[in-house]
Amino acid sequence: MGTERADTDAKTDGGLAGAVGRVTSILAIPYGYTVTLGAAALLAVARLGAPSEMEALCFVVGAVLGFILLAAIGRPYLAAEIPMRVPWLVVFNLFPIVAALAVIAFPAHLLGGKLGYFAISLLATTVYVLCLALFIRIRDRVSGG
Repeated sequence: MGTERADTDAKTDGGLAGAVGRVTSILAIPYGYTVTLGAAALLAVARLGAPSEMEALCFVVGAVLGFILLAAIGRPYLAAEIPMRVPWLVVFNLFPIVAALAVIAFPAHLLGGKLGYFAISLLATTVYVLCLALFIRIRDRVSGG
């Protein structure tokens, strides 16, 4: 126990750099998801035009539904406390780029407005969450965890 406390103290005594490290580690996943949905929204507008109010609502519903469905799949394994501990490499969050590439490859224009906006946000959410989950799973297997 004493060693754990000493490790924690050492990580928080780094002055401004230590504080920046703490903040970026806390924000890594929400930041990546925010960038993912922002990029998906911009790409949707570029492909489908400015959304109507109903299309914007469809975008939100797609993102929320995607998140809820993935949370339901992982429900037995949800951490008791949020945010859960994740590998420090998650700070180098490249997964929004993967999600944006998936959205670019997806033929949303064939679906039209409402369904296209819904599908883009659902796809972006799913790709981001699955990329992170796969990364954490691989890291755990490599480290024997």
